[in-house]
Amino acid sequence: MESELEQDHSIQADVRPVSRFLRFLLASIATLVLGGVILGVARATGMLVGVYERWFPAEPGLLILFAPVVGIVAAAYPRRWLSGRRNAFILAAVGAAMGCLCYCLSPGWMMLLFHLHVGRYLSWLHVFWLFTSDFEFQTASCWIAVGALAMLVTLTRRTPTILAVVAVLCVLAVVLPSPVFNFVTNNQELTVAFVIPATSSASAAKLPRVVSTGPNWLNRTGADATEARVLEALRKAGLPGPYRVAEIDRCGRGKKALQIIVVNPPAPALAQLPQPDGTELIYVSNPDGWRTIPAQAPTLGRTVEVRRPETGYRWMASYWIHAVASSGFGGAIWPD
Repeated sequence: MESELEQDHSIQADVRPVSRFLRFLLASIATLVLGGVILGVARATGMLVGVYERWFPAEPGLLILFAPVVGIVAAAYPRRWLSGRRNAFILAAVGAAMGCLCYCLSPGWMMLLFHLHVGRYLSWLHVFWLFTSDFEFQTASCWIAVGALAMLVTLTRRTPTILAVVAVLCVLAVVLPSPVFNFVTNNQELTVAFVIPATSSASAAKLPRVVSTGPNWLNRTGADATEARVLEALRKAGLPGPYRVAEIDRCGRGKKALQIIVVNPPAPALAQLPQPDGTELIYVSNPDGWRTIPAQAPTLGRTVEVRRPETGYRWMASYWIHAVASSGFGGAIWPD
């Protein structure tokens, strides 16, 4: 009898590690697959947060760091909790909390890898991680959703109800992060048009320079339509010109806003022009400052910085557009 009990205990001891190892393996694989599906579908449908789609491989790549953590938690999850009636809710909550915690600790991981000099890719990834809020938000939302989904898929009975819940959570993980990010950060698709006086008919017909840093790339057809809209807005505002649109910049995504900046030389030394809040706003430079049309238009805390060049430079003014997901970008406005 004792030998039989000892034999049963030895069998249980052999089975338990294998079972936990399988949990670890299944949870890790589920994390990689589900995360890849969510991010892949978001990219294919244009629902990735922010404008850094060209950095897309970095986000799925970070799942490699997150997957073993999910596997360890799934393997260590107490067996007695698996029989509770509210098991699915608890598992999803544990997975989501784990994703949130791992995300909060992840900059430390990146710092460690950075100081260990583990590859140029990881070094650049660390720098990118620290300075782009859209990348951080997309990664955090993905990890939270995938943590909950992987725990559900690995540790529950895959009944039709559970599978339906998993499908709904996958859809929400694709469609919710981008609009939530845009709402929280007041992100918008901002078009900034720089207008200068036209010195001749040939100058007035000169095509504007186009700079576009967002997913909604501004092509020549879009630039022509924007130029016509800008000149029409100037006429309605009582500024018939002759003016020409020297440069058109577009960044961000979300609600649409148009900021028209008319640079009459000499431009003021330095100005911080608040960006419109989903509206159309005109700034006109005068020797004593800037005039706003309309005067009471709603604006955001972010600005477009315009400054006069130092003596000896040929351009009329330089500018810097403060964006949400990055520190901003700028350039110079050249005369005809």
